[in-house]
Amino acid sequence: MVRLDFQNVLSFQVNQIRLEGELFIPSHSEFLAVLILEEKEDKFSERFSKMRTLLNEKGIATLLLKGLLTQDEREIHANRSDTALLSYRLSEITKRIKLIEGAEFLKISYIGLSSVAARMFRAAANSNSEVESLILIGNGLQEYDGNFPETSILNILGELDFTGKIINRSILSKIGTLIKRVYFVPGSPNHFEDNSKWSLVSEAIQRWYSFPQKRTEEFSEFL
Repeated sequence: MVRLDFQNVLSFQVNQIRLEGELFIPSHSEFLAVLILEEKEDKFSERFSKMRTLLNEKGIATLLLKGLLTQDEREIHANRSDTALLSYRLSEITKRIKLIEGAEFLKISYIGLSSVAARMFRAAANSNSEVESLILIGNGLQEYDGNFPETSILNILGELDFTGKIINRSILSKIGTLIKRVYFVPGSPNHFEDNSKWSLVSEAIQRWYSFPQKRTEEFSEFL
């Protein structure tokens, strides 16, 4: 049977609340990238939407999550900084992805800004989540004490983000992973304001998925 492209807006029931995600599975996908936005509306919403389109065009499935809180929950600052709550919800959504027809055999990864990495780290550490890789964009990593023996990490930084290089290297050096690599966007500061620089971010991520057996060669810089 030939599997056709599948697109849908999914609703996830986690305890007493309901969250939504935009799912697209191209035919013959091998990977599913969960794109995780912060709980506030900002400029990265449009950028992540563009990235999702590029990945879909390259045959990579995506689930776009516009935050992990309800609209009412976002009004409370403590919720937006509750890493335990947010990582739990991400982990639960990840488990439910495996129950979706057409997604049960896909290799799951997370993509997000480094500023939301803490929830990604903790969700990936859940042995039931089966997260293949973490892609962290920009600086702002939070300290994390843990290891991911079966998970790879790619950190994308601006070539001119000298402070980010120092801080992120220090934090990631303490985490044990299967593969740990960094990609520097040429001539860019920390937030990739130029659209052409953001395109380089998306292209690097696409290569990460397209040639998984060559990750150590494609991304030679290590942390």
